[in-house]
Amino acid sequence: MNPAEARLLIIIPTYNERLNIGRLVDAVFAVAPPDAAMLIIDDGSPDGTAALVEEKQQEFPNRIHLIRREGKQGVATAFLGGFAWGIEHGYDLLLAMDADFSHDPQYIPIMLEKIQSNDMVIGSRNVPGGRIENRSIVRNLISKAASFYCRTILGFPIQDWTGGYNLFRAEVFQKIGLASIMCRGYSFQIEIKYKAAHAGCRIAETPIVFPDRKYGISKMSNAILFDAMRDVWIIRGMSWVCEFIKFALTGGLGTVTNIALFFILVDTLGFFEIPVAVFNYLVSGTQNYILNQKWSFKDRMGKTPLSWGRWIKFLTGSLAGLLVNITVMELVIHFWRLPVHSNTGEPYKFIAQAAGIAAGMIINFVILRVFVFKKPRMEVHHV
Repeated sequence: MNPAEARLLIIIPTYNERLNIGRLVDAVFAVAPPDAAMLIIDDGSPDGTAALVEEKQQEFPNRIHLIRREGKQGVATAFLGGFAWGIEHGYDLLLAMDADFSHDPQYIPIMLEKIQSNDMVIGSRNVPGGRIENRSIVRNLISKAASFYCRTILGFPIQDWTGGYNLFRAEVFQKIGLASIMCRGYSFQIEIKYKAAHAGCRIAETPIVFPDRKYGISKMSNAILFDAMRDVWIIRGMSWVCEFIKFALTGGLGTVTNIALFFILVDTLGFFEIPVAVFNYLVSGTQNYILNQKWSFKDRMGKTPLSWGRWIKFLTGSLAGLLVNITVMELVIHFWRLPVHSNTGEPYKFIAQAAGIAAGMIINFVILRVFVFKKPRMEVHHV
């Protein structure tokens, strides 16, 4: 995409923003490229916001699009719907901003400049030069602590996780999949940034001054903040769960390969069991290594090529998982009272084996994630 030819769509959700929206439209179009368009999603504002937008449509023909929604459906669904609308209509750049002037339009040219060498530009309150106006020391400390909290749990060096003044290339949403965004409320901003970083998108933060609202009533509350802090764990957990499911399926396929080869080579062709078992371990292990790098841990590895060194680490990690499997199985057999067979009186040792397999699989997953399929260190440019 040639940035000079990129089509820009500015997405603005509204609810009771009549006091702001007319002036905001003028301010945005004063600094945006002449072919930039605006999509306003209004949630049935009782103050007549949508009616004023329709008046501005006459002033800026073919540049302002309005979606009316019934009832207050929330900012997350508004932005996500706006992104989908923009992609469907062929826009290359998608700028998300609020309607209350907390996102100053003067930063639009700067963000457009920075997007030329990045996939996403965050208008950041927490990088040098950025700040929040007229906030108490306590509220500023809460904001900084929330940012540190997100960085620590999510593992990426983004400074402003919750801010909503963000410019995206449309390709970002094609990479992460809009339908994969599960969070609602303001934490959807955190999820988008996390998934963009996880997918290897180039991210830059540029400082903004975040002023207090001058007109209208803020929709932010302490409950929203606490919900976002809870959702951080859900966002991180979703990533682990998806990877673990893929890892388990890959392991299951490797088991099928191992058993099938064993049947063919030993039971059908008559080869000796031990050399076949070693051969099968190498074949199924190689298959699992390739599938894990290219599928299970694809978001972490990106386009990193396969390597002999990582293959050896993978097989070693698999042996560690096998060792844990055997150890847990033996511990369960000797120290737990297992159900016994009614006829023979022997314990059902498959229960111990199942426990060992589960423990070995979890340990193997952690080893592979931490030591074998390590994500490359990400750099976020503060510009």
